[in-house]
Amino acid sequence: MLMSESVNTEFKREFSDSVKKTAVAFANTNGGNMYIGVDDSGVPVGIDEPDLAVRQVTDSIRNSIKPDLTRFMKISEELLDGKSIISVTIERGTSIPYYLAENGLKPSGVYVRVGNASVPASEEQIRQMIKDADGARYATARSLIQQLTFDWAQKEFDEKSIPFGDPQKRSLGIIDENGLYTNLGLLLSEQCQHSTKIAVFEGNTKTVFKSRKEFTGSLIKQLYDITDYLDYFNLIHAEIGKVRRLETRDYPVGAVREAVLKGIVA
Repeated sequence: MLMSESVNTEFKREFSDSVKKTAVAFANTNGGNMYIGVDDSGVPVGIDEPDLAVRQVTDSIRNSIKPDLTRFMKISEELLDGKSIISVTIERGTSIPYYLAENGLKPSGVYVRVGNASVPASEEQIRQMIKDADGARYATARSLIQQLTFDWAQKEFDEKSIPFGDPQKRSLGIIDENGLYTNLGLLLSEQCQHSTKIAVFEGNTKTVFKSRKEFTGSLIKQLYDITDYLDYFNLIHAEIGKVRRLETRDYPVGAVREAVLKGIVA
């Protein structure tokens, strides 16, 4: 009979999908051991086909968990009280947070150990794990949203006849070394959660309010939308010269575009 279940010990009577959740939780916390073929009270009941169980556990963890966790896993068949059981050791990984590929980087995909249970991590816990693993650099940290689309970015690259496939996304930092989208990718995608608010005032004192608007979507789209919006208020003045009609704006168009771009980048 083994010891009781704890923060780093888990018993499973037979192989099931719950093995994946436990592996994720161990990898995201402080590691641990799973014993398959042992009931909840720690009594060995055995595995009828241990070789099959080893393959099932190995394939399940390899194919269902991201980033790859297999180098932090050790699996073996052991005899306990004359019964064949499967011992699975999971170390704390170096690419936290680990998650179930089918559910992604959200509470239904990321698990941690609390007591003797594997429970969904909160969004705040996930953010903290990403920060701890990737540092405080926002742009290169992994995005919590991985289902991203890049219609505006693709259009921009197409207009300049520049490829925009995975190799380019990796070199730009949109995709990291594990094939996951970064926050830079999120900012350039249609799923960008950050908006830009613009207000227009009369004169320099900000006492006479003229208009305001909020822009959403990909930062590329926001850049175009904001410059179009400000262009409406950047009045044209005409002066008739000796030969030509001279037109000027309140503010140089290039300077406005540069100011908007710097504001977004900052």
